Amino acid sequence: MIKKILTYVIGSLVAAALFYVLYALCFSNAAERALRQENIYLEEHYGKLLSRSALVDSVLNGLEARDAKIYNNILNTDPPSVDALLGQEDDSRLDQFYAAGELQLIDEGAAALDGLLTTSAQIDREIRAIYARMTDESFKKNNCPCIIPLRNFTLAATGATKGKKMNPFFKSITDHGGIDLMAPYGSEVLATADGRVVEVLRQDRGLGNMVIIDHGNGLRTVYAHLSDIYVAINQNVKQGKVIGKVGNSGASFTASLHYEVRKGGRAMDPVNYFFASLSPSAYSDMLIIANTTGQSLD
Repeated sequence: MIKKILTYVIGSLVAAALFYVLYALCFSNAAERALRQENIYLEEHYGKLLSRSALVDSVLNGLEARDAKIYNNILNTDPPSVDALLGQEDDSRLDQFYAAGELQLIDEGAAALDGLLTTSAQIDREIRAIYARMTDESFKKNNCPCIIPLRNFTLAATGATKGKKMNPFFKSITDHGGIDLMAPYGSEVLATADGRVVEVLRQDRGLGNMVIIDHGNGLRTVYAHLSDIYVAINQNVKQGKVIGKVGNSGASFTASLHYEVRKGGRAMDPVNYFFASLSPSAYSDMLIIANTTGQSLD
């Protein structure tokens, strides 16, 4: 009886071992083959991603060098830094990356790098066009309205810039065409570039007493809510010339300068032109303040 039991147990163990060997040969090898093929795919595409990433880095470094060349050699200033605008890293996006499978990451990474290459190629063309224009003999850098139109300006005096802002009188959202620069009543207002005065208005409504200067190439600047005006129509002015004084004329909540930059008749964000007056860090701070201030002064 015991012998039969032992024979049965040993036979069962041998059968189990044979079954395990067969299972490993038939099924595990199939899984291993699939994993091996996936690894080959990942290794191949990982190398391609590294190659594309290196290409993107090279292109971006070239773009930064050309950008710095424009600022340093032509505009005599350092290029602005926008690091302060980037904010903190989004940990939730990192979690999504970690949760994604390798194949998904490979595909998404390849698509992202292709997009970067396309975008960088477009930016490269634009920077080359800008450099060609600014190195042309007909270009005069003093015709670029790239200084702040007030002396001794501090970031604390930055108001709302172009965009949808709350009107202080009607308490409703309206289009704000320029930037509010706060200054004491009677502060001198400077022309931000060489140009010709094309309009002088003295009025009690709207933007109040106002001067408009044409700088050529479709660029015009507007200086509003002035208390005094020191220029006349068709007068040529130089960058930095005093053209008037800060006031509270027209519909203005307090003494301030409403300043606009118009390109081809379209209102631009004036802060984008102030790089020549500010350090890179101050320029980034001013961008944040001006664009996050929700209420205008006029």
